[in-house]
Order: sequence, then C-alpha cells, then structure tokens
Amino acid sequence: MKISVFGCELTGLVTAGALAHAGNDVMALPVGQVKVEDLVAGRLPREEPGLDALLAQQYKEGRLQFEADWQVGLAHADVLILSTPSWRLDRAEALIELMGETIKRDLLVVNQSTFPVGTADRFEQSLLGAFARRNLDINVAVVAMPDFISEGSALDNFMRPDRIVLGCRQADSIKVMRDLLRPFNRMTDQIKVMSTRAAEYTKYAVNALLATRISLVNELANNAEHFDIDFEEVRQGLGSDSRIGFSYLYPGCGFGGPSFAADVRALVGDLQAKGYDADLLRTVLSNNEIQKEVLFRKAWRFFDTDLRGLKIGVWGLSFKPNTSTVENAPSLKALEAFAAQGAQIKAYDPKAMQDFSNSWQGVQTIEMVDSMYQAIEGVDALIILTEWKLFWNPDYVVMKQKMRQPIIFDGRNIFDPDIMKQQGFRYFGVGRGEEI
Repeated sequence: MKISVFGCELTGLVTAGALAHAGNDVMALPVGQVKVEDLVAGRLPREEPGLDALLAQQYKEGRLQFEADWQVGLAHADVLILSTPSWRLDRAEALIELMGETIKRDLLVVNQSTFPVGTADRFEQSLLGAFARRNLDINVAVVAMPDFISEGSALDNFMRPDRIVLGCRQADSIKVMRDLLRPFNRMTDQIKVMSTRAAEYTKYAVNALLATRISLVNELANNAEHFDIDFEEVRQGLGSDSRIGFSYLYPGCGFGGPSFAADVRALVGDLQAKGYDADLLRTVLSNNEIQKEVLFRKAWRFFDTDLRGLKIGVWGLSFKPNTSTVENAPSLKALEAFAAQGAQIKAYDPKAMQDFSNSWQGVQTIEMVDSMYQAIEGVDALIILTEWKLFWNPDYVVMKQKMRQPIIFDGRNIFDPDIMKQQGFRYFGVGRGEEI
C-alpha cells in the first residue's frame, strides 16, 4: 500500500519506519522545522532506540523516502496519515485545506495527532464541503487513530501494541485500516473500533488516568514516611491486587515529557471551556509540579535549610531513560531550585546533556561532566533524577572515595535502603521509610 505520513517527529517517524518495514511504499514529509536532508543523513529530531537503524534500512531498501513537497505526498498515497505534534494543529489544518483544493479521488485520512475532541469530524466535514464546492462526488473518511507510543520504547509500542484504537463511521475504511495494520495485530485482535470522538477522547482519558495514578502513588509514598513505612512494601501489596496491578505504581520525583502533562492540560482546558471545573485533573497537574522538587526539599531540610556553597552531583537529566528529551523533565525544576539556593551542581546523563543545555537558561551554573563518577567527585550529596540502567549497580567503594559526604537523595528508588546503609551511605528515596 502507498502511504504518506505528514509529520516527522517521533510518532510520525516510528509510523513511517514500521509501515515501510511491513512492506508498504511510504513517503514521510516534515510539517515543522525538521529538514529532509537531515532525515536522509540520519539526523533525527529525537533519539529513540532502534529508530535510526530502522529508518536507514528502509530508506536503503527503497520502501521509505523523504519529501518536502506536500503536493508530492498527496499525489503519492492511498492513505494519508497526519502525525503532527498537538501544538501544530494549524499545520494540520493547512494540509486539510490543501487536500480539499487539490485531491480528485476518494480520500482516506488517518489522524494520529492529539487534537481536541471533534477534530476528525471537523476535518471530514471541511473536506466534504471543499469537494462539494468543486462539484466533485468524492468519498471521504477521516479515521481517528490516537498514538499510544512512549519515548524509549516507541518502536515496540507500535509494532507490538496493547491496543489499536480506530474511530470511524465507515466500515470500508475500517477494513482498509485493519489490512494496513494486520502485521501488528496478529497474536490477538487488538483493534478497538469506536466513534471518532470516542477514539480522540480515549487518548486524553488514558493519559489523565495514568497521571492521576502516578500523582496518587506519589502522595501515598510521601505520607508513608510520616508513619516510618517503606512504601515499597505497600507497593507490593497494592500491585498484587488484580484490580490495581503494578503498572505506573512506582513513586518518584514526578512525571515529565513533551506530551503527557500537555495532554492532561489540554483536556482540562477543553472541559473548562465547556463549563466544567476539572478540579481533580488540575490538582493532579499541580501536585506533579510540586513533586518535581521533592528531592530539593529533602536536601534543604537535611542541610538545615542552607545549601549555599554545597556541591551537588546529579545522575540523570532526561525525563525518562532511553531518551535524550528533557522537555518538562523533573530535572529542570529540581536543579533550578538547587541553583537558586546557591548550590554548585555537577550533572551527568548518558544522552540528554545537549538537550538540557538547550532547554534551561540557567545552565551556566551547572558543570556538565562526562561520566557518572566524575559527577560525584567532591560532592556533598548525590541526587538521582532518571533511572538509567547504568546507575543501578555502581561501585559503592569508588562512590564513597569520590564523594565528600556519602549522602544520596534518590528520586527513582533504584537502590535498597538496607544495602546503602550497610555500605555506609545516608540514603533517602521517595517513601522509603525515613522522614527528614
């Protein structure tokens, strides 16, 4: 099948690469600042495990091409996929307008973008109106197919999905989509068919529910410290309940990323625009911003409210492992708080150093170093903000030799408190039983 994917950010590139890998003739077209020459050269806008190799292989084998001219993309494909970031609705609208002005054949448009509920229906009516004005009798279908990929595991999420949500009223279009997605829907039928609005709302609802779960777990963990309870024991009890399970049940220093909180904020805005307060979701977002400073507050209290001149080592800057993205990451807010109190910061992340430097205006107050051990040389405390695997089993002897004071504030609970105590560290996680 011939496919054109409009949008070359993470979701669009994953979609284009996966569909090309399945044997389709795919054209990927940027709609933002990404340049075709960068894509051809393998310079991707985001680092994602396996994505660069997949795209390079599909490009080499001729199943994937990159193109800047939208008109070429419109003429190329049987299926047109909109895969733009949520903040590029204007670009998607421009594409829909161009389709209405130029297309002369039956049209199947798939919207992967997280736009306001009702956008797919609006796009479909806009196209039908444009074709009617041109006296064309053209069948139009706009399918809502929200993406559920997560940075760091995006390819696996697309190729082995938990579910594929399709919103459309036309049975024939659903048949085309089932055939297109058949390579990723083999073990069990993961496709859930619903109305376009329900499909769009499902994406918002999933993120809202997960954000609420994370914030509640963080609140329970914070409060467990007041009772001298290690929340890890509670987590095991909670997760063993089949109604709850273990997913998204880890306390920590808050969630981040470019889309998660943004989608919840967008839902809050839509609800408020319709006259609803959305109090719970507004509280979830507020609590998450407060949680991003949980390690700062612990350190501030531990050092008697005076961090001036103290050296703080940092492991992890990206909002999650296996990505270079720091957008909305806890590191931005946490390190801003430490710097404002006069602390000297040395930071290391395997992939996110450049992104962090580009994202935070106060980066000149931070020393960016080349290794995790260099980040703890002469420091009064170490804070852990991202649970990269290379941080999980460090050399404790080397750590104690390099640190001025063996104090750790762990925002991801990657260590065992008893082991750390045996190794001679003062160790403070999130909800690990010791209150400061």
